[in-house]
Amino acid sequence: MKVWDCLPKEVSERLVGLSDVREIRIRNGMDVKVDVGGQWYSLSQKGLVPARSGGSILSEDCDSIVRRVCNNSVYAYEKMLSKGYFTLEDGVRVGVCGQLAVESSVFQRYTSLCFRIPHIVHCVDEKTYLRCRQGSVVVIGPPCSGKTTFLRDLAMQLAKESNVLVVDERGEFFFDKETEARSGCDILKWCSKQYAFECGIRAMSPQWIVCDEISSDDIPFVTLSVNSGINVACSAHGRSVEEFDQKFHLAHLFSTAVILEHVGSKYSIFDLKTAHYDKKLQNIE
Repeated sequence: MKVWDCLPKEVSERLVGLSDVREIRIRNGMDVKVDVGGQWYSLSQKGLVPARSGGSILSEDCDSIVRRVCNNSVYAYEKMLSKGYFTLEDGVRVGVCGQLAVESSVFQRYTSLCFRIPHIVHCVDEKTYLRCRQGSVVVIGPPCSGKTTFLRDLAMQLAKESNVLVVDERGEFFFDKETEARSGCDILKWCSKQYAFECGIRAMSPQWIVCDEISSDDIPFVTLSVNSGINVACSAHGRSVEEFDQKFHLAHLFSTAVILEHVGSKYSIFDLKTAHYDKKLQNIE
């Protein structure tokens, strides 16, 4: 199911057609909040209005929305929901909050939903690309700062001259068949990084592996890949190279770090081989 098919009609009828809807937050009994182009609005009977507290315009709650999205088979999505989200067929990630069963990760009641809507944004200019293509790249930033957006554009540009394997664990990196087809990348979807790094390398012989949000569990795979001569472009939560290296001890493996401060910010480039820092560059919007 796609996002406009599963949202309540009070929401979809007022938002469909808007080109820059980035996030929709639904909370039981509260205003529906919408991020359009980096600005937050509330949804009223008349459409988008400045942030307010006028109460919900919805005729249904979060439980009924989740049931509809899951075609009334919530149990079939329990494994994904236990991680706090599920992904729609158009790549929209739906984060969930609510009440979990005691001593279990199964939700008993849903009280908040966050729909994050992906977009193709060409944010990697030629100067940035020429730097990034020289070796492995880590994109560092807080949540919602544009890490996946940057990596998506970088992967598509790298694929014009290299074999690129994209690890799409959550089905949101390339969010529809058309985007996948024109990406030029080899894509492993809904698989773990361990599988992608161990099996994908043998099967596809990539020159680059692109993946989102590495964790401490992924350190051996990233290390093995880079030491084997395969470049890695990945993202990590953080605010600086120092923070990234304290957490993962991997900075020595990368040639370039891209630092994102917040949504819509200009990213900074840090050359990890020469310690050169460039505070210019382009917006992630």
